[in-house]
Amino acid sequence: MNEEKEKAKRFGFVQFRFFRFVPAAVLLIAAMLKAYQLATAPLPPVVQDSVFTPLLELLNDRYFQMAIVVGEILFALILIAGIALQYTWLLSLLGFSVFTLVSLMKGLSGETSCGCFGVITVNPWITVGIDLVIVTCLVIVRERSDWTFPVLGKKKVLAVLVAWTCLAGPALFFMLSLKQQPHATLGTEFTGPDGRSMILLEPETWIGKEFPLIARFVEPEGAEILLTGTWQVLLVQPDCSDCHEMMAELEAHAQKPENVAVVVIPSRVGKEMQQTSFPTFVLDGKNEWFVSTPVVVKLSDGVCIEMGTQIPDHP
Repeated sequence: MNEEKEKAKRFGFVQFRFFRFVPAAVLLIAAMLKAYQLATAPLPPVVQDSVFTPLLELLNDRYFQMAIVVGEILFALILIAGIALQYTWLLSLLGFSVFTLVSLMKGLSGETSCGCFGVITVNPWITVGIDLVIVTCLVIVRERSDWTFPVLGKKKVLAVLVAWTCLAGPALFFMLSLKQQPHATLGTEFTGPDGRSMILLEPETWIGKEFPLIARFVEPEGAEILLTGTWQVLLVQPDCSDCHEMMAELEAHAQKPENVAVVVIPSRVGKEMQQTSFPTFVLDGKNEWFVSTPVVVKLSDGVCIEMGTQIPDHP
């Protein structure tokens, strides 16, 4: 019986010896794609009004994401080198379990992308499935026969450190090359290595201040109506499915809300927003704009007094 158990354990170890390349490949791909995103654009803001929003905002910090990229590269290289397989199996199991929980939180929060693969949009529920498959495979190929820490091969360790320096060093350099600074009125401004300007709008900072987007309209004619009385200004993006649904509901409503205006943020892929009967303004294309939409900003005589995600009485 003991011999059979030992064979099963050894068989599991052999399986992980080969399977380790799967999580290693996933980690390397995810790290490179996240590094590209962090080097070329600001991180998209997380969806608000979720119970997980505070935690997701912490995880969405740029420098935390940079640390994740560097760590993923290192761990992927350790897996590829086959160092301390018993312990890397355990760390792989714990790591992908955490990835599963994060993707689950993003899915429950209504995020459109898990953010695991940078600029490539992958539905969080898809990554939950992928992570669960990897976790299940890791459980199947587990190895618990010997938890004494093995003697590390100097050549393998040196090779990992050299490869890590060659990969993580340039990635970190390019990620840090995206400069950011507070914008006087709009939020945070990012400047890429090519001089391209990108602005992350932060409507929550506008409360008590004049509505800052009027000067950024492509055609500001008629925008003076927003400076008088009470207005609900809806910020939408053509790439946002929730925005299209909200606009369709507002247009189809028997009694349309009064004093509603729409501000369209240009699509980075050339999509267009559907026609609307409400006063509509479009932001200029001089900068790239980033914001989590839809956003509703309530104005009183041109001053922002409230911010939300729904127009009152029109859930």
